[in-house]
Amino acid sequence: MYSEILVATDGAPLAQNSVQHAADLAAALGAKLTILTVTEPFHVFSLEVEQVEDSRAAFASHAKAHAEMVLSAAAALATTRDVQCDVVHREAEHPYRAIIEVARERRSDLIVMGSHGRGGLAAVVLGSQTLKVLTHSRTPVLVVRPAQG
Repeated sequence: MYSEILVATDGAPLAQNSVQHAADLAAALGAKLTILTVTEPFHVFSLEVEQVEDSRAAFASHAKAHAEMVLSAAAALATTRDVQCDVVHREAEHPYRAIIEVARERRSDLIVMGSHGRGGLAAVVLGSQTLKVLTHSRTPVLVVRPAQG
């Protein structure tokens, strides 16, 4: 059914849950997994604490180290399930666009992402990357919600 699965992660617990789900699905289907993390570029004028405190070089170094940590952890999880995977780090102003672009480049037939499941005004105000991928992607998207408990 699916042979090329893309999972997007930022390393947060919700995203790790999505990676686990994608790896389990890839293992069950014998599919290949691409694990993607997207970092936003440095902005001279920003409200993000990391960007206010860092120089451009320091921010880039921190972003690269964080991406490597996120991708390494996700790849290790996929390896425990005997899933063949590639890791990709992209820098993009709009992460949802990078997710769609990588899915197209990799010829992914499924994108897996996490969602908090917020509705109403909260979903509109927060501008979820998952919602944007759902809205703009032609590739099917599997949304993994947090476990209820």
